[in-house]
Amino acid sequence: MMNGKTVVCIGGSGGMGRGVAKAALELGADVIVTSRSKVKADQAAEELGCRGEPIDIYDETSVTDFFTRVGRFTHLMITAGAVGRSGFSETPPGEAERFMQGKVWGTHRCIWHAKDIMDQDGSVTLITGGYSQIIDDKAGHVHTAFKAMEAMAQVAAVSLAPIRCNVVRPGFIDSDLWADISDDDREELRRVESDRTMIGRIVEPIELGRFAVALMQTLIVTGAIIPVDGGRHLSVAS
Repeated sequence: MMNGKTVVCIGGSGGMGRGVAKAALELGADVIVTSRSKVKADQAAEELGCRGEPIDIYDETSVTDFFTRVGRFTHLMITAGAVGRSGFSETPPGEAERFMQGKVWGTHRCIWHAKDIMDQDGSVTLITGGYSQIIDDKAGHVHTAFKAMEAMAQVAAVSLAPIRCNVVRPGFIDSDLWADISDDDREELRRVESDRTMIGRIVEPIELGRFAVALMQTLIVTGAIIPVDGGRHLSVAS
């Protein structure tokens, strides 16, 4: 149980982060979900039954103000930042820099400002993705950012100890992040991705969330990078 623990979910208003927020709420935690938009943060908080706060992880002042409002807490989960694929050879430096600023330096910014107000038995959980294992020009910056985040997690595990820092690496997760594609295309994507797993189906956001929350409570694990993808990474390796 997580009664008396506060879990901050940066990017918890939707997608995988929302799954983490739900899982923490199931165990009695106090949960704060965020979005760049205050309206979106408040709406998600009302739907989930928790607290919502705006934060722009690109902006130093916004991050500082956010953690001042939050005060002391126990666990930090970060899945926010720029999303979408961007080809290395097609993306000009200005666009690439913004992508990396969100995923890599936005993550760093949040951890740095959180570290001194976290409980010493707390944890940081970063969520990356299967593209950390795939070198594809069409997703060059996703791969680079995820690799950097995974390295950062292990550095943080050493630097912030005894606060723990781990990475959950999902595969395809059927969430609202895919709401912009047609129903037929989404169903085909589900079928293709299900066939690539070892369990014959894709992982649901709440399942990933429950794993992430279990990891938060596991005091003997830090610096780990754990695939939570139904064995999808095994088909990539083969």
